[in-house]
Amino acid sequence: MHIILFDLGQTLENNDELLPGAKDTLSSIKELHDSNGNHPILSLISNWDKFHEGFRLIDVKPVQIECYQLIEKLGISQFFQPYYKYITLSTEVGVRKPDKKIFRFAIDSIEKDLPFENVLFITEDPIHINAARQLNMRAIHYKGPGQNTGEVNNLLDLIPLVQSFLNE
Repeated sequence: MHIILFDLGQTLENNDELLPGAKDTLSSIKELHDSNGNHPILSLISNWDKFHEGFRLIDVKPVQIECYQLIEKLGISQFFQPYYKYITLSTEVGVRKPDKKIFRFAIDSIEKDLPFENVLFITEDPIHINAARQLNMRAIHYKGPGQNTGEVNNLLDLIPLVQSFLNE
């Protein structure tokens, strides 16, 4: 089993708008397969919380609903259902990316104890890329909005890299 773990903000969307190529990229990646014919699992992980305001929410439901509504508005909900299994928010775990706990929670929601090596993480944040690689995850730095550099400039350019990961 392989999981393709996407960051949400600045990677698939920006200011509540889907980034160019995001939907086509998700559709194409979902149809890829490994040498055994297995399709990858698509998953989302996001620092969606109020931690920066100095408190931790006890009731995560309103935060989840807010995120899920955005996913639906963006038109990408079909890639991440059921939400409880394929979307992980920092509020649910109590830590933010790039903490190992949030990655482990996201992976275990899909497949308990799946090795980090079976996960490819895609984000615009170089700090999160480095942390994921230290956990032995594969990671690709997407050049998000306003960034000068990245390993991939366009979301559609991820498709052959994901296929390569699936063939390893």
